[in-house]
Amino acid sequence: MYQTYLHKKNSRSFFMLTIIFLFTLLLTSMIVLANENKVTVLASTLNVRYGPGLSHEILTQVQEEDQLNILGEENEWYKVRLDSNQIGWIASWLVENEEVSLENQLFGRVTSSEVNVRQFSTTNSDVLGTVKRGEEFPILYRENEWVQILFNQRVAWLHSDLIDVLDQPAESATLTDSTDSTDSTDSSDSTTSLKISVGGTPANIRLRPTTDAEIVTTLITAEEFEVLREENEWYQIELSDGTKGFVASWIAETITTESVSAEEIALSTEPSHYATSLAEATIVIDPGHGGYDPGAVAVSGFTEKEITLSTALLLADRLKNAGANVILTRDTDTHITLNDRVYYAHRANADAFVSLHYDAIEVANSMSGTTTYYYSENEKALAETVNHYLAKDVNLNNNGVRHGNYFVLNRNAQPSILLELGYLNNDHDITVVNTHAYQASVADAVFQALNDYYSPH
Repeated sequence: MYQTYLHKKNSRSFFMLTIIFLFTLLLTSMIVLANENKVTVLASTLNVRYGPGLSHEILTQVQEEDQLNILGEENEWYKVRLDSNQIGWIASWLVENEEVSLENQLFGRVTSSEVNVRQFSTTNSDVLGTVKRGEEFPILYRENEWVQILFNQRVAWLHSDLIDVLDQPAESATLTDSTDSTDSTDSSDSTTSLKISVGGTPANIRLRPTTDAEIVTTLITAEEFEVLREENEWYQIELSDGTKGFVASWIAETITTESVSAEEIALSTEPSHYATSLAEATIVIDPGHGGYDPGAVAVSGFTEKEITLSTALLLADRLKNAGANVILTRDTDTHITLNDRVYYAHRANADAFVSLHYDAIEVANSMSGTTTYYYSENEKALAETVNHYLAKDVNLNNNGVRHGNYFVLNRNAQPSILLELGYLNNDHDITVVNTHAYQASVADAVFQALNDYYSPH
């Protein structure tokens, strides 16, 4: 009996030891796994999205040097868990994976005498600094004709023609001595000054840099300002009457005024469009406004953001059915910044960017119908083609083709147009534009125009 007791006791002890061992092994594996799959954010601010792609809505943002644990990977996007236990997706090329070592990392050597380093992969993007011939940098990502490097501990872009890809860095290479253009006394090749655009959506200008401060005025139309100084994420600006005030940085669009080097201009000179058929084309459709920004509001209650989206979805379906690669800057009621709308076109190397809007004017019933806007002369043919079909197929007055100095046009390196498709403070227009028949006719007209434009002539 005593032996039976000892046997049972030993069995229980062995069972408990086995459980403890397995638990310790599991815990150790989890810790090792977490350490092996940790990434560090390189960008100053990084969007965390609901899904693996730029078309997914932004969940939240993380900051430079934040560390995140990877749960999975899909199409060069990492699935990560945030400190709040939320699950989201981040672009793999904007973080540093601790598993990547210098032994298998590519480097690049600058081949031109002095080159602007840019925020995005386009020649009209903000200049972050300059690099000189012979300097070498870690290559993070390659996209079309652009190379992403680690520059001054942040991500930046160079044109691929201005850098040679190396298997290993030279022993004498220095990766941290790059000169930021804002600190350089030589401004002959590139000069920058901070300007912002305010008023695309109603923006309060306040006496002091705080949301509790007295409102000096409210801007309701877009204006550009030189930034006098920055304080606690607020910009101080001077209004047209000489009054100074502060605007929150998160509602302002940053604009960089710069002189682009002649070498970069030569690199950016391209044909009007590459696609020889609609099926070969990448089209970015931009439904105006969205989220907290309703745009124009009709007296009957519907909003511009609602009908730009419904029109865009109809147009997207028509184009997709013809085989075109279609990207929507938004496909739900969400707010997208003007910078992001342009960035989507640049990132996709779009053959055309079409921004859809419905208008309103100070004096009700003084304007009616559709207008097609373009910014650069090389986009005028695209604008005229689209306007031709709008005038022919859409049952509203046509106001022709006009030059438009809109942000999504003048900051866009891709062929781009903006369509105003009716006036929401015109009594006749509002009986027409909020119907499926009208929006379908717009979608068909733009589809026919793009099909014509990208057909061999």
